[in-house]
Amino acid sequence: MKYLPYAVLFTFSWLLVAPLAAQPQIGGGTCNASSLSGTYAFSLTGRQVTSSGKFSNVLQANGSATFDGQSIITMSLTSDTTSAVAAPLPWSGTYTVQANCVGIANITTGGNVTLNLMLYNKGFDFLATGSDATYSYAGTGITQPTVCSASTLSGVYTFNGSGFALAGGSVNGFGDAVGLLQFDGLGALTVNISMSSAGKAASPLALTGSYMVGSDCLGSATVTDSMANSYVMSFGVYFANKVVGTDFYATLAQGSAFQLSGGGHAIYGQPTATAAAVSSTARSGE
Repeated sequence: MKYLPYAVLFTFSWLLVAPLAAQPQIGGGTCNASSLSGTYAFSLTGRQVTSSGKFSNVLQANGSATFDGQSIITMSLTSDTTSAVAAPLPWSGTYTVQANCVGIANITTGGNVTLNLMLYNKGFDFLATGSDATYSYAGTGITQPTVCSASTLSGVYTFNGSGFALAGGSVNGFGDAVGLLQFDGLGALTVNISMSSAGKAASPLALTGSYMVGSDCLGSATVTDSMANSYVMSFGVYFANKVVGTDFYATLAQGSAFQLSGGGHAIYGQPTATAAAVSSTARSGE
């Protein structure tokens, strides 16, 4: 009898392990390359970390990813890194999608990147992870409106983002931001956000300036603070839903001082005029 507890323990341990070894592969589904078709707003972050856990390179970008529904992917991104802000990042290559809605994109022009894709919401959205020789990547894509203009962003939007403090081309801190962005629908932008980082009191940041949104639903802004310091932003507009209208991905950077990546969401009840205008251009079946 004194050996019974050990026998029971051994049996219990085997029961814990056995189900893991017997897990089936998940398959099936009806996805294919045509499930990714059209243009998506795309937000991408990249990290390079040393063996000691220090960030040696960071990248934050947004823009668009266009799939031809067969095999070709083209990306038009604007990136912020430790060495440059608002830099064009054009990528293109090929992609495939399995029946279980798992895909892969191989970027061969503008970079050498492999991205793993996961489609959801009937192919209107997707997730991405991947890597190249420098970065480990994570990203998301959401269907864009067909046509945009400055009036597509009109009213007050909440904003939240996270990013890095920079010095001498290196990361020397982490931070988060939350606040409001107001677009007048014509080209004027006001930013009121609160910046937070560990061990420091939150600090307000008030910016004003101008913005534009192209017909491709990609936008940019140049804004300044009360000390005439200049900041740059980039936007990728996407459909939130047919009721609210549009939201957007956004980056905010001040030269080599800091960079943020996040998103904007129309506050409740706004912008009603824009929502009515853009919802009619949603992809059929959304």
